[in-house]
Amino acid sequence: MLDLSEEEDLCPIALGSYLFGDKWIPVIIRDIALFDRRTFNDLLKNNNEKISSGALSSRLQRMCQLGMLEVSGDASHAQKKLYSLTEAGIAFVPIIFKMAAWTAQFRNPSKQVVAMTRPYIDNDQVAINSVLENLEKIHISKTVNPEPFWWASKVKI
Repeated sequence: MLDLSEEEDLCPIALGSYLFGDKWIPVIIRDIALFDRRTFNDLLKNNNEKISSGALSSRLQRMCQLGMLEVSGDASHAQKKLYSLTEAGIAFVPIIFKMAAWTAQFRNPSKQVVAMTRPYIDNDQVAINSVLENLEKIHISKTVNPEPFWWASKVKI
């Protein structure tokens, strides 16, 4: 990790590349934000990209250090940890939507997933703002427990 004086010497793109230049960070944010996978085991077992347990552990730790995630205990099990997005983690969600838009335009990702994410890929600010507001309710104020694919229906929860 860079210290603040080292960060001040880098342009924003170089610093962002250093901090987030990892294939797993956007995938983990996606899984937590959109699929509500909040425990280590849920993230590990339900990850289509087959992240290893060691890679997941180190990325979760790094994301906590970066202030993107926070960890709390789970009332249902003493040893279970729940990962929640912080404001910084929620602010990263539009970046993954931009990544999805780029790949949908210039590559060949899953047509089914592109269809599900179409409002976000098309930069529908009303839909994106709704997702961000709902993520704050889920992860920051913890006033909502989301239904599966709540974001795909564009229904405010």
